[in-house]
Amino acid sequence: MKETCIHKGCAAFLFPYFEGWYLKHQNRDDTIAFIPAVHADQNGQWTVSLQIVTEEGSWYFTYPKEACRVSRKPFAVRIGRNIFTEKGIQLDIKSRDLTVKGSIAYGPFDRLRYDIMGFFKYIPFLQCSHGVLSMHHSLRGGLTVNGRKIPMTGGRGYIETDKGRSFPKSYLWTQCGFGERSSVMLSAADIPFLGFHFQGCICVVHCRGREYRMATYLGVRIEEYGEGQVTVRQGKMRLCVHRLEEASHDLKAPVCGEMTRTIRESPSCRVRYEFWLGDGLVFDIISEQASFEQADESEGSTYFTSLHSPQ
Repeated sequence: MKETCIHKGCAAFLFPYFEGWYLKHQNRDDTIAFIPAVHADQNGQWTVSLQIVTEEGSWYFTYPKEACRVSRKPFAVRIGRNIFTEKGIQLDIKSRDLTVKGSIAYGPFDRLRYDIMGFFKYIPFLQCSHGVLSMHHSLRGGLTVNGRKIPMTGGRGYIETDKGRSFPKSYLWTQCGFGERSSVMLSAADIPFLGFHFQGCICVVHCRGREYRMATYLGVRIEEYGEGQVTVRQGKMRLCVHRLEEASHDLKAPVCGEMTRTIRESPSCRVRYEFWLGDGLVFDIISEQASFEQADESEGSTYFTSLHSPQ
């Protein structure tokens, strides 16, 4: 594994720039996600952050750039004493507001058959590009969060990534694991492209050993889009998503490489998913532990003081 300082070889990046990874962990009762990220403003000044979100709340820490090392193949990010890799994670956070310590080992990743962005992967000037590292993997180990032990053995994990300049001005994202190695991820967003805008969509359903994919580059149509709901159709496939309850917390998101926008995410809330193949209903589930995030530009950019790196 080749780790590099984030500020080495900066000529390879077009500023502003951000890159972050979303690592979600769930057992029957608990959800905890970690979001390590690197970001550079228009002048190429790098910063590093780590966000943690649970059902109870969210926390945001900043670190000096020297505290971060990144490897993309294979995936590995080290921020201070915290390590995130394809094999698992190790956490050692001690601050006034949050303490997290422990480790979780990952089972084999349930990967996509090919890149979620399709041919858009090769377009270098997109505002934001998405990636999915694992739709599902088993967990072994546990964490102690503010003195409470959270066992994760037998739980499930999910990992995705984003990079670019800014998050879309408006978007909806949801992810859920259910059943035996089944999971769904959907994102619909406003996409600026060559001077105009369009509503793009990427969606993957892993169910019963098969991968079903719907995406703009495959001809998906967004039939319904509103507060807490979206319906997409492609050929015989149709997925309907309805958020039934919200339990959201503040997270920070990038604007021109700087983490100055406030969004709201429910890391674990009640969502209904209906997936059809023609007239046949493949599944109709209501999950109490789905993740859901929806934002629009009317929220604006909120500036607030972050927590400094824990000691």
